[in-house]
Amino acid sequence: MKVAAAGFTVVLAFAAPLFAQSTEWPLQAPPRPLPAREVKFPPYEIRTLANGLQVIAVSHHEQPSVAMRLLVRAGAAQDPEKHAGVAYLAAHLLDQGTKTRSAEQEADDIDSIGGLLSTGSGPDVTFVNVIVMKDSFAAAMGQLYDIVHDPSFSTDEIERQKQQALSSLRVSSNDPDYVAGALIDRLVFGFHPYGLPGTGTPDTLPAITRDDLQAFHARYFVPNNMILAIVGDVIGDEAFATADKVFGRWARANVVPSKPADPPMPTRRIVIVDKPDAVQTEIRVGQLAIPRKHPDFVAWDLAVKILGGEGANRLHQVLRSQRGLTYGASADVEARKDAGDYIAETDTRTETTGEALRLMVEEFSRLQRQRVFERELADAQAYLAGSFPLTIETPNDIATQILNTVFYDLPVTDLATYRERVLAITPDDVQRVARQYIHPERLSIVLVGNARGFIPQLQSVGFTDYEVIPLPQLDLMSATLKKDERREAAVGSRGSLPPAGATRVAYSPQQATGRSDSNALALLRQVVDAKGGLEKLKGVKTVIADAQTRVMTPQNPIVSTTRTYVSYPDRFRVDATIPDPSGAGRAIEVIQTYNAGKAWIKDPAGVHEPPPEMLGDFASSVRRDTFPLLIDAAEGRLTVRLLPDEGSGADALRVLEIRGPNLDAIQLYINNNLLIAKQSYSVPDQNGRPAATEEVFSDYRTVDGIRVPFDTQLARAGSPTIRRTLTKVTFNGPIPAGQFERPR
Repeated sequence: MKVAAAGFTVVLAFAAPLFAQSTEWPLQAPPRPLPAREVKFPPYEIRTLANGLQVIAVSHHEQPSVAMRLLVRAGAAQDPEKHAGVAYLAAHLLDQGTKTRSAEQEADDIDSIGGLLSTGSGPDVTFVNVIVMKDSFAAAMGQLYDIVHDPSFSTDEIERQKQQALSSLRVSSNDPDYVAGALIDRLVFGFHPYGLPGTGTPDTLPAITRDDLQAFHARYFVPNNMILAIVGDVIGDEAFATADKVFGRWARANVVPSKPADPPMPTRRIVIVDKPDAVQTEIRVGQLAIPRKHPDFVAWDLAVKILGGEGANRLHQVLRSQRGLTYGASADVEARKDAGDYIAETDTRTETTGEALRLMVEEFSRLQRQRVFERELADAQAYLAGSFPLTIETPNDIATQILNTVFYDLPVTDLATYRERVLAITPDDVQRVARQYIHPERLSIVLVGNARGFIPQLQSVGFTDYEVIPLPQLDLMSATLKKDERREAAVGSRGSLPPAGATRVAYSPQQATGRSDSNALALLRQVVDAKGGLEKLKGVKTVIADAQTRVMTPQNPIVSTTRTYVSYPDRFRVDATIPDPSGAGRAIEVIQTYNAGKAWIKDPAGVHEPPPEMLGDFASSVRRDTFPLLIDAAEGRLTVRLLPDEGSGADALRVLEIRGPNLDAIQLYINNNLLIAKQSYSVPDQNGRPAATEEVFSDYRTVDGIRVPFDTQLARAGSPTIRRTLTKVTFNGPIPAGQFERPR
């Protein structure tokens, strides 16, 4: 059953069972780690200049050198829309000349004092590093100021950097390792800047102008948006005085922070990039996780270390040591300002791709459901605690650690207590975060290799729902990931490879109406705004809806009172009170519940599982629901195209078709108020044949800023079937614990 006020998202469970390893890890105990080195963090001081520049001074007198690292709180995540690569180009142009000195003069100046200079950018930051001897500290500070305050952004250098970046992209676009890494980021983060190529694309780089770079510089390169770390053979007062003398003349400015859309909720999606000449398959498996500032970060980092990191690495143990499927396998955490992810990776022979992928997903599942062994946790802790002193050995290392800590708004005192905090984590802590942040049924998966060589293996181990994209057609900036679908949104769930057992039929671009994909997306955004706005829809975590429902039968209509509980993304429960069919006058209680791929029903016969066709209907209703349908389409996880209007004149309805890897086509009919007047789709009838289904929505009311249809009429094969009238809707209300669990 389905409530018209909201919708459900579902991530289907893998068809193949995920078997637990029966052998304890490791098989042979390695030598115990050496005693941990004592950590002596050097003294430091943090001050903020009058213009807002944060300055960190760390005295470290072991060498007569000074490291300066200046960090700007802006990177690829702040690139203007449709201008990916601006931060990257700006960073690489900082040391290519200022308004008073050429690039050659800059290089000569730093060489003349025996210094090292580097610039760069990341998802959240742009940075400049300078290392010089102590006696050149003041001169180097002046050069650092010129570089960040007065870059020339000369047109010749801009073109040269753009050509270098484009050349690098051309080489990388044929590298399976690069393609797999870029694509898994895109699947995990969607159209959030973390999911887009930070170095730009062949489409965006040529369009970047000098004005774009100057605007980016003017907006973000201001002292109150910077952090400067000075580490080395200087005392604090000297460091602060020099910084104030050089940078204090730079006036502060108002910084308007950019707020990109939130990353999408984890959603299962398997994308195969077909490279027919490949003899190996690059595999990436990952998911959205937590940002760096999250209080669970240390426990979470250890959990992923056990999965595939230094000191433990179950993936390497299983895939390399036990099965000999690869030379190496790993998993890592990438925790950033706004969000984070965790990605497992390996490569394997084409003929062992299916087995390697199955084992990788199994290890995700095992970590999520089983308590880790104390020994493997201890080994991961020993690695992190033992290697930490190596990360603060040099002035440059210390500057990096402190800058990262300040940038992520963490207490600098955490550095001195890092080892103690790592060693305090228990197996129960690891199990808690693993259960909270690992969702094996919602993993994003990327495979780059010879698709024809391994697709039959995937089907045999239960991975039957995937997309195939030929490497030359891959486009990370497209909603469908395909170059040829940016103008006409046509999706083929199996691409050009129709393997045996395929369950979805591709349709071709020639079926499109000729209207562009951008027109469909523009209309979709208007529909989302009319519904309440993307942020409002994404903010709905639970729904409780009361309704009167009339079900048409060959005899008489059956009227019931229902209460529906929805917990996104994939759980719902419908409690219905219906008249006794025997006519005895008493009411009957019926409960139907769907919980992440499993379901149960409670009726007068007891508690039991639904028949397979009903379970399929439950899962389909989750995928069709309005909220996740609109969110996924707006954020590029589903394909949208325009179909011909229905009707004419003032009563005409515009028609949007939405479909995707796990979703058969749904048509939304949009009225003049940009509200969904009805939706249509096909579902199997009792004989397994497609039956046209239509839901008509009316009586829209506003609930907590969201437009909700309080009346829904459903017809199947042209015959009225159900009418549902809502009486009350509550968003984000508390749902009693255990509502979705099957009674024992």
